[in-house]
Amino acid sequence: MRYPDPKALLIASIALITSACGDSDGLSVVDPLPGQGQHTPHTGVEQGIWPPQPLGMTSEEGFPASAREGAQHNVVNAARGRLMNNPAIRTALGEDYIEFDGSLGDSKGDVTASFLFFSYTANQTIEATLLRSGEVTHTAYEPQQYQPTEHASETSRAIDLAETALLGAGFETTGLTGTAMLAFPRAGDSTDEGLQFYPERVMYVTFGQGNGELPVYSALANLSTGVVSEAGLIQ
Repeated sequence: MRYPDPKALLIASIALITSACGDSDGLSVVDPLPGQGQHTPHTGVEQGIWPPQPLGMTSEEGFPASAREGAQHNVVNAARGRLMNNPAIRTALGEDYIEFDGSLGDSKGDVTASFLFFSYTANQTIEATLLRSGEVTHTAYEPQQYQPTEHASETSRAIDLAETALLGAGFETTGLTGTAMLAFPRAGDSTDEGLQFYPERVMYVTFGQGNGELPVYSALANLSTGVVSEAGLIQ
């Protein structure tokens, strides 16, 4: 899927956020455009007034707090579009990947926005970044080095895989609620010292009554291979 070119939206949204995050607490005068001469001083978004109004006006309406959030959302979406249209990013992700939420960079830094992905094609965590210069960069991490926390779609898939395995083994899950989270290696799982993550995308799944009750069943669902292990009663 090819995203539309978001360059104009990105520039406009960054400009709005930059204005909205100004440090001045007093009224500001927005400078005229080059070559346009002097204009009547007017308010900026820092005063909570939008659209801009000449200074001294009455009956001003406040700039909604949601508008700044909307502008930030637009920047993230535009940055995502730039990244997903980048050939190097598409190659790094492959055909099968999970996308996590993006985040804006520091207003004084070089990063506009960054995003985390887990590529099932490459079995790697990919961090993709859009710099303010317009450059797109990415870093790949082996799964043992770093993995993002579980995505909602991964949770659902892990529960389905684990439930199928439990039912196939003769266990009854009717009336039980499944939960899943990213699994971490236990002592003795590997001889590699300092191993923080499994070498593949593995979820720890439990089924229970909920409401603080201890779960009845557990399983390890390997989303990279689709294989479920250790499915059964919790010992």
